[in-house]
Amino acid sequence: MRRWRSRATLPLLLALTVQLAPAAAAQADERGSDSGWHTVIGGMRHFAGLTCPDRIGMLSRVRVLTSAADRIAGCVYLATNGISVVVRSHLPGSSAATARAFDRRYSAAGFKRLAATGAAAAGLSFNTGTTGERTRCETLWRLTGRRTDYTLWMAYSLPDQGDLVGPLVADFTRQLAHSAR
Repeated sequence: MRRWRSRATLPLLLALTVQLAPAAAAQADERGSDSGWHTVIGGMRHFAGLTCPDRIGMLSRVRVLTSAADRIAGCVYLATNGISVVVRSHLPGSSAATARAFDRRYSAAGFKRLAATGAAAAGLSFNTGTTGERTRCETLWRLTGRRTDYTLWMAYSLPDQGDLVGPLVADFTRQLAHSAR
């Protein structure tokens, strides 16, 4: 009798496991930070239209961001070489106030503005630390679309990562123009 019970229990347990597996996977996918986002092929799309691919250039999307009072949506990207990027969408016309607040906060924290060159010259750049020959920089760019404003924040090191900034900004600009269609 005991032997029969164990043989009958195994198929029952397997059947329950197979039936519950998709539900468990779906629950594991439910994260509060994904509010307003849904998966699309190769990325995530926010209900307001911002699409964040899984990869842009050398960067991988590691987190999606929810809405707040001054922003609609955003994503965080990282590269193995230490470059970090945050892309955010904002209400139309609000990116200028976001850039002013960025400038005010970084200046108040004692960071020095950089006279940047190349793609960084189009943004607000600050020296946020120096280690040996390397300078850690943080730059914020403001981009405006027909229906949405965007900001792009990037942390990188000079001089070794300076040549990567322009192509990454161009990659994000193309992606945001595609999202805005």
